[in-house]
Amino acid sequence: MIEIEADIAVMGAGFSGSLTAMLVQRIGLRPVLIDRGAHPRFAIGESSTPVANLVLEGLARRYDLPRIVPLSNYAAWKKTYPQIVCGLKRGFSYFHHQLGHDFQPRSDRANELLVAASLTDEDADTHWLRADFDQFLAEEAVRLGVPYFPHTSIDRLEPRGAGWELSGKCHGLPQCMREGSSSDSAEIRVRADFIIDASGEGGFLAKQLGISPHPAGLKTRSRGLFSHFKHVARWSDLYAKRGGDISGHPYPCDDAALHHVFDCGWMWVLPFDNGVTSAGFALDPERFPLEASGTPEAEWQALLARLPAVAEQFANAEPLVPWRQSGRMQRRVSQSAGPNWVMLPNTAAFHDPLHSTGNTFTLVGIERLIGILERCWNVSGDRDSSSPFGELADASARESLTAERTRVSSPEPQWTRLADELQNYDALIQQEVEFIDLVVSGSYAGFREFERMIAMSMFYFATAIWSEEERRAGRVAQGAAYLSANHPQLKSALKQAYRDLTDPNISGAELTDKVRAAIAPFNRVGLCNPDLCNMYPYEFTPAATPNGS
Repeated sequence: MIEIEADIAVMGAGFSGSLTAMLVQRIGLRPVLIDRGAHPRFAIGESSTPVANLVLEGLARRYDLPRIVPLSNYAAWKKTYPQIVCGLKRGFSYFHHQLGHDFQPRSDRANELLVAASLTDEDADTHWLRADFDQFLAEEAVRLGVPYFPHTSIDRLEPRGAGWELSGKCHGLPQCMREGSSSDSAEIRVRADFIIDASGEGGFLAKQLGISPHPAGLKTRSRGLFSHFKHVARWSDLYAKRGGDISGHPYPCDDAALHHVFDCGWMWVLPFDNGVTSAGFALDPERFPLEASGTPEAEWQALLARLPAVAEQFANAEPLVPWRQSGRMQRRVSQSAGPNWVMLPNTAAFHDPLHSTGNTFTLVGIERLIGILERCWNVSGDRDSSSPFGELADASARESLTAERTRVSSPEPQWTRLADELQNYDALIQQEVEFIDLVVSGSYAGFREFERMIAMSMFYFATAIWSEEERRAGRVAQGAAYLSANHPQLKSALKQAYRDLTDPNISGAELTDKVRAAIAPFNRVGLCNPDLCNMYPYEFTPAATPNGS
């Protein structure tokens, strides 16, 4: 029997769970990290964004995790950890296809959208090869002394005082824990005051506590078909071959989250530096129902047959991992937090890979949660908390804070305050989920008429770029809403745009005009400017902070 006493049990050792466990430890609490699987493993959600990188860097610097900092920037990652595979992401590239027709570049670029996310390769974002990235973070947690139990199934969760007792079985014990026995398994019992669910679609707490799906659900509807490939051609070569002018692109369009968009679906193409490319389809299940009798490869080939230019890009591609074919990807729980438990955003809901919102949403949620735990466990020490990017002034201050954390062996949480803060956490998560859902489902609804998709995506790009600049300027408070999802006027405008989207009496141009007006307080790069022909370089222009944000 393995017995563990912990302040916080973190369920799930993907990137979010491992990072959270490290942060819990750095604020002076005792975490235990539990995972039903092991690394390395395939995972969907492979793209960072400027805000994701800023949050990751801010957390790593604030909580003294210097080995994590280089992962927040492409150039630093490549220099520091060349063995961890990543890819260069300079922006977001979208190309609109008509099913059954070859792609034809247009002089007005009406069937393209490129939004830059960095000025150069040196300050670029990254694609994460999750097998490498997640494994590194789990190993880093172990290196820092976090107890980590992979291959562990928790079969029973019971209240114990104000906290919990988790019981199950740990399979695949390391040799050092076998104590002379030939068995590689043992019973495990964990006592913890608090549980953080980072299990994603595993839904540990939803199953254990009987938490139901949210009655409102999600408007976004899509299913997935994806794999990793080698020998995928660069889209820019095929684009130029068809007469397209790549000199007008603000960055090389392949060095990005590349989206091939068509009526009721889209394809992502994410190239890694080792010659591997992550690619997959996200499809409206009503328009593209899952055929139980068909194979994933057969469906893949059938889709490529309807997208001639994409088929040419994948003409020599070879899958490297087993095909993944999912049912509907969307999920949302009715409650993401309780008095002594919480779900990270990637466990509370999942939308769609479109616009790369998932990892950023989760990192913002982690930042918010760690702030709550610091305040409610009284373990923050003498550190300036005015900015999420505050650093310890010098080495002596760092040593002092470390000593302070060491002295706090098992602090008691302020349960009433914690419950109140977690209630607010849940309310904000639900607002963010609904905001992202309207943007993503609205983009899907606009796939048929690309101008409408572009208009709906501007709610994402305007708020994401605004958030980036606010963070760089140190004006974002720890725990601020992702994409300003709680901004009343913005929420109202997004809901109205969603209604206008399917109104046949409102043209694409009129919808764009409405969106331009709605995002004006956040629009710092000239989004919706017809003179830019859907090509947006990386630049900022000064603007006042919107009221109520």
